[in-house]
Amino acid sequence: MIHERAHRILLVDDDSNCLDAIDQILRREGYETFTIGNGRSAIEAIINNEIHLAIVDFNMPDMDGLHVLHEIRRMRRNFPVILMTAEPSKELKFASLDAGAYSFITKPIHIPSFRQIVAKALQAPRIRTVEVRRQLVFTRWIRRIKNK
Repeated sequence: MIHERAHRILLVDDDSNCLDAIDQILRREGYETFTIGNGRSAIEAIINNEIHLAIVDFNMPDMDGLHVLHEIRRMRRNFPVILMTAEPSKELKFASLDAGAYSFITKPIHIPSFRQIVAKALQAPRIRTVEVRRQLVFTRWIRRIKNK
């Protein structure tokens, strides 16, 4: 599937083989990807580039994926982040989702599911914006009714 305007996805993992595999999957789908091997560089890349989604490994030497997620959330509250790990646990999954991760996936990834998660994550900011607008319109409407 080729997109009219390619979404830019940041891939963060210290495992170059994993980065290459995910990069190939996403490029075949028509996405523009950037690969980075550590958390600090990922945060800098998000600050300095127009990126639409980050897919971040949890276990990295300089900082874990949860820390990267917190830093991204501090800068860009509604930015979608998918965390991934080869060592899943319920505690890690819940901590990631509680911290604001869009999704939590395990390695090795199931490619069809992965594609769907990525596509939905890229739609999430637009959907969230529409929901916020609807809530704002509804709130204003209720206020008008109360003030009459």
